[in-house]
Amino acid sequence: MSKYLLLFILNVPFVFLGLLKALMAYRTKLIDWLTFSLRVIFWLIILAGLIFAEPIYNYLFNHGLTDSTPLSLPDVVLATGLMLSLSLCLSAYSKIEALEKRFSDLHEKISVIASKNKLN
Repeated sequence: MSKYLLLFILNVPFVFLGLLKALMAYRTKLIDWLTFSLRVIFWLIILAGLIFAEPIYNYLFNHGLTDSTPLSLPDVVLATGLMLSLSLCLSAYSKIEALEKRFSDLHEKISVIASKNKLN
């Protein structure tokens, strides 16, 4: 089995998970259209990088643009760890964004209740 195929197999679930999370956040109105579009574009670029990793490396090597060795097994593990880290960071960012929105809404409601109580 090619190491590039292993890289693809290990990392595609993270891409699909990221796309699914973006879609679910958009459908539940946690993110707007622009944020949804940016997240989908980000994950599609990552997917394209996974699909074309070997041709990109071969092109760079054949044209003397890189002197590095081909993909090794530790590189596959590191790339998978990076994908996991990106997925976790985006998930944490989404949760923080949702909490900030909720906090802002609660603050607004408390302000309205407090102003009504002062009038009475």
